[in-house]
Amino acid sequence: MKKDFPITLTIAGSDSGGGAGVQADLKTFSSLATFGTTVFTCLTAQNPDGVTGIYEISPDFVSSQLQAVSSYFPIKSAKTGMLYSKDIIKSVASFFYDNPDIQLVLDPVMVATSGAKLLKDDAIQSLIEDLIPLAKIITPNLDEASLLLGENIHQYDQLVPMAKKLFEKYNVPILLKGGHLPNASVATDVLFDGISIFEYSKPYLKEKHTHGTGCTYSAAITAFLAHGKNLAEAVGSAKEYLHLSLEDDILTGPTQHLNHFPDPTH
Repeated sequence: MKKDFPITLTIAGSDSGGGAGVQADLKTFSSLATFGTTVFTCLTAQNPDGVTGIYEISPDFVSSQLQAVSSYFPIKSAKTGMLYSKDIIKSVASFFYDNPDIQLVLDPVMVATSGAKLLKDDAIQSLIEDLIPLAKIITPNLDEASLLLGENIHQYDQLVPMAKKLFEKYNVPILLKGGHLPNASVATDVLFDGISIFEYSKPYLKEKHTHGTGCTYSAAITAFLAHGKNLAEAVGSAKEYLHLSLEDDILTGPTQHLNHFPDPTH
C-alpha cells in the first residue's frame, strides 16, 4: 500500500550553502515524511561564513509559483522564511488570504546569524500588518521578538511575559525561542496560544554549529502540523527533532552541520 505523504510548502530564500533556507526546509520535510513543495523569494550567494549577495525574485513570479503549486497540490501547511521585500510579502499575504485553510508557520526572518540583513526596512511594517494576522503561529528568536515588541529580551524570566505581550500585540500564537540567551545551560522556548503557556527545554549543546536551526525548527513544526498534530504537540515534536539534529551533527568540509536525517537512537 502506498504511503500518503501530506503536502508541505516553504516560501523562502535559497541558501547556496545548503544549510538553511529552502534547502534546509526540504530536507526537514523529507525527513519527517511529508512531500515538500517550494516557492523561492530570493537567491543568495552564501556559505556558513556569511551572505555575499542577494538576488530578489520578482513579486509577480513569486505569485506565479504560488499559483502553480497550489493549483495542483492539496497543501496542508506552509512556512515562510526569508521574504525580503514589502512587495513579496504582499504577494504572499494575498495568497494566504485566499487560502485560509492552509496552516501558516511564520518565521520572521530579519537578520542572519552572520549579521546580513534579510528583510528590508520598509518590509517590516508590511510583515506586521499584512502577513502576521494570517499566521497560525510565529516563531521569533530573541532578536526578532525584540524588534517586533520594541523591548529587549535578555533574561530567562522575561520569556513568558514577553510571549504574552507579543500575543496581546499581534493576536497570534507565539513561539518565543530562547536559544540565544547568554550563558544558558538549557535551551528553553515558550509557546503562548492565548490561553496556555507551554515550555520546551533541552540541554544547551555548546560548540554546535547552529546555521539553519531557525529554518529547520519552523519547517519541522510545519511538517508535524501537516501530519495532524495540534500546535503544542507539533512544537514539542519539532523541538525534539531539532535537538536530535544538533546532537547527531555531520561533518561538511571545515565545519559541522546539523543533520536533517538524525539517528533517533543516537
